[in-house]
Amino acid sequence: MTDYVEGVVAIEEELHLTNGSGTLTQILGLKSIKEPSFTLDEVEDTDMGSGGVKDYVAGLGDWTLFEATIKHRPGSDEHVLIEEHLLSRERRPFKIVLRADNAGSTVDGTGEILLLAYDKPNRATGAVVDATLRGRVRQYTEGAVTAPGA
Repeated sequence: MTDYVEGVVAIEEELHLTNGSGTLTQILGLKSIKEPSFTLDEVEDTDMGSGGVKDYVAGLGDWTLFEATIKHRPGSDEHVLIEEHLLSRERRPFKIVLRADNAGSTVDGTGEILLLAYDKPNRATGAVVDATLRGRVRQYTEGAVTAPGA
């Protein structure tokens, strides 16, 4: 019988962005994050000898659009950092910390990101307001798993 593999509950994950002086700063109020993923285009490469079946080769690679949802807090340090990063139009280092297992181990992912959008919320009476960050990742690597408390 195959061993059971427990799913990882996403809690205590982190997003860090870089300010204009190069300091990584944690973005507080993180509610969700989409891990960067690498994809390849498929390019048709069929020729007369393909036996009537299309043939493909790997095309250009691309990182998926990065997204994170945060609590929107106008005037906060995070808000100012995000606005400054976005308006700079610069690709900067970033870091995410993901849970690797339910015992508390984590894995750090680092890379470069160009922020493309800071979608602020519509405000409604009594509603919690969130904002969405979107960006394009240029490089991304994950480190080794770190045990809790290490």
